[in-house]
Amino acid sequence: MTVPSNATRRQLLAGLATAGGVSLAGCSEISLSEDDSGRFERSELEAILTVPTPDVDPPVPIGPADAALENELERVSKLLDAVPPSVERDDVPNGVVRETIEERRVDATEYRESARETAGSARYHALRNDVPDAREAARESATTLAAVEDGPAVDELDDERGERRSRLDDRLETTAYAGDDSRDGRLRAALVAADREDDLVRAGWRVRRWRLHAGSNVVELGEHAGDLEFVAATTDAWDHLSERYADDLRSSVDLEAAFSAALERSIDAATEFSLPDQDEDDWLSELVEGDLETGFQQTLVWDAVRPVYDARDRMDDAASEGRLGRGLAAAVRFEQERRAFETVRDRFEGRDVEPSASIDEIRSEREAAIEAVESALESFAEPTLAAARLADGVRALGWTDDRIRRWHESDSDALVSLSDEYSGYVCLRARFDALPDAAEATRTRLFEE
Repeated sequence: MTVPSNATRRQLLAGLATAGGVSLAGCSEISLSEDDSGRFERSELEAILTVPTPDVDPPVPIGPADAALENELERVSKLLDAVPPSVERDDVPNGVVRETIEERRVDATEYRESARETAGSARYHALRNDVPDAREAARESATTLAAVEDGPAVDELDDERGERRSRLDDRLETTAYAGDDSRDGRLRAALVAADREDDLVRAGWRVRRWRLHAGSNVVELGEHAGDLEFVAATTDAWDHLSERYADDLRSSVDLEAAFSAALERSIDAATEFSLPDQDEDDWLSELVEGDLETGFQQTLVWDAVRPVYDARDRMDDAASEGRLGRGLAAAVRFEQERRAFETVRDRFEGRDVEPSASIDEIRSEREAAIEAVESALESFAEPTLAAARLADGVRALGWTDDRIRRWHESDSDALVSLSDEYSGYVCLRARFDALPDAAEATRTRLFEE
């Protein structure tokens, strides 16, 4: 059983502590425990971030045409033409509605400018990410304003929803797992399939969570219109990218059988890795030898093992849904997270990671994670699922750095506990170290006959 998606680590650990007779009541937002790790002056934190985070761009398997991005941005501008730079009170008396219109106009403008600043291969990610966000925000702003002036048009949006959903479902159901029949060709094709399925499935949630009805207010109307625009932008992007990819292939072959077999092998391998049932009250303690104390130790083990369960379930879900690209991406993640968990578990059992870490020890852990990134970079020059995992990990490293940076820049005089950030660095280091072997394991299955 998977922990429900709305269950947080804090909720789970609080439950475990309560079951064990230990209360986490009164915990701050900084740490899961008031006394399970050292506390530091904010002036000390800057020393942790001395070494800069490496720049690792996500892989680009397809080069979009410059005109495709320009056309998409024209759509954003056309939508924004209907929204004045400043919405007057006389036009929109309701302050919340007026603020929503203006905020979403600003969001759309910022996303549009971000996309415009990209060049070359980076436009692949702008087309997939910045453009749908820009179109969504622009449509939401324009539709909300129009609804104030002309009244809601629920029936029109309901009809559009049917059209958008039908087109999106058609694209998902007609996914072709094609590529050059070579080592690099198969790896590239797996990344293309995963990116395409991720984007289209994510867009599909927008038209399946539909809550629009005759009594919806103008802000809700705008939000739903924005959802439809996001779906249209995502589908448009992949219509273009799929065509570019097909045109770029030298000797295209059908890789569906190879992908399906590789995913099946990965699922079989995952079943051999024993994990306790999460329905059990004390399942987290079953993962390690020795006592698992409330606070940092539970945080560390949870941070290390949660992605293992998640990746395993994602593989199973992808296989049942016939999403081979997403399944292969989850397989790489499982192999990485499983190895990383074993490393963290061994360090925990060897008492190599303690809650009372000093600033120097936290900095050392972070810098070891960065060294692991730099080592892994040598293995992932081509566009592959493993290269995408590396980029995701570096982004998570940056988020952890940002939390420490915000503590450092805060005006508060309170001492800071970095147990969450320390756990994060320990797990990220293990993930970066594990990635080359994880990539090799899944790559081997992709080429087995």
